[in-house]
Amino acid sequence: MIAKKLKPTILYVEDEEGVRTQLVKFLKNLGSEIFVAVDGKDGLEEYKKHNPDIVISDIKMPNMDGIDMVQTIKEIDKNQPIIFTTAFSNSGFFMDAIDLGVDGYILKPIDLEKLKNKIEHISYQVQLQKQFVIQEKIMDEITQFQDNLLLVLDKNINIIFCNRKFLNFFQIDSVENFRKKYKCVCSLFIHNDDFYYTPSGVKWIEEIKKLPDNKRVVLLKDLEDATYKSFLVNIKFIQETNHNVISFVEVTNIAIEQKEYKHRAFVDELTQIYNRAYFDEALKKEIATYKREKTPFCLFMFDIDKFKDVNDTYGHQVGDEVLKELAKLTTKYTRVTDTFARWGGEEFMRILPNNSIEQSIKIADNIRQIIENHSFVDGLKVTCSFGVSEFKDDDTGESLLKRVDDALYMAKENGRNRVEGK
Repeated sequence: MIAKKLKPTILYVEDEEGVRTQLVKFLKNLGSEIFVAVDGKDGLEEYKKHNPDIVISDIKMPNMDGIDMVQTIKEIDKNQPIIFTTAFSNSGFFMDAIDLGVDGYILKPIDLEKLKNKIEHISYQVQLQKQFVIQEKIMDEITQFQDNLLLVLDKNINIIFCNRKFLNFFQIDSVENFRKKYKCVCSLFIHNDDFYYTPSGVKWIEEIKKLPDNKRVVLLKDLEDATYKSFLVNIKFIQETNHNVISFVEVTNIAIEQKEYKHRAFVDELTQIYNRAYFDEALKKEIATYKREKTPFCLFMFDIDKFKDVNDTYGHQVGDEVLKELAKLTTKYTRVTDTFARWGGEEFMRILPNNSIEQSIKIADNIRQIIENHSFVDGLKVTCSFGVSEFKDDDTGESLLKRVDDALYMAKENGRNRVEGK
């Protein structure tokens, strides 16, 4: 945006009345307001009172000369535009003016056209600076008004700007202190299977850009209230400046709803372990891993022996309590890498990655003994029969399930409360 041609406010300091009166008339056509002072001391008071856009001053004056006055003004505002007028061409004055960083040095008698051009040039620069400050203030207010966490990273992935919301979230008072405390913003991502996480911050921006929108979600800890919140990460790369503008949009409520939906879809309502739908997906993934990496895995299936008798004798409410307690008991002895699910009724499934059939039979038999020795509701005792099988090169999910089911049938036929492998 180009600055509008607005007239500047001008402070004119001159001790000679005749020169002062003549030039004030000229300046009134160039400035919106003209403030007049008769010496350096008076000029300094007027400057502090009015804070003009431009100061025009003679050098040689009583009480306080122009050099001393401008030196004090520059201590107040080092960027204050100054034009010196003087009848002296002494090089000492000229060098002092240069040292003070003045914007113009015009000898008397004053060339009015030259002064006009100088004022207009300075005025244009002043208006540009004012507009820049206003725009910067507006942009800052916009970013601070945002409810999102906003930050800007340089080409080295260092934070160079962030809004107050971001600082408050992490209880940091400045960008500088954030950079001192944390190597990278990604180091604050919480490790959770449902969210994006990286142990190294080197390529996290490139990694997250490649993800679909629903996967660009990170988990962060809000240090203001010590709660965990989820955020969708939006990244905009500014090629001209080689910066990344990043916003973290809170989606905690959406994530909670998705998690609840996923829980309802994949968790058995009674036993609170995975259901058949989740098991089917887990088995497909394990088969895909086997075909890709040839890592062995086994599957065992078990059910409660004569469970119908439990329901008929003690009632379905007791039967449900047995199922819940059995699921809880078995979960206690299930590895985090395994998948344990309710297959249906009193039947349960467990996937055992990186296990041979011999190892899996031992694990199944250990679970069988734990169940046999456990006292369920009201001291009730139950036993379970197990079928175990290992996935083979020519297997499908259906063929593996058929073989496991056949092995369980063998365990039933051979007396129950036993493990059979096939």
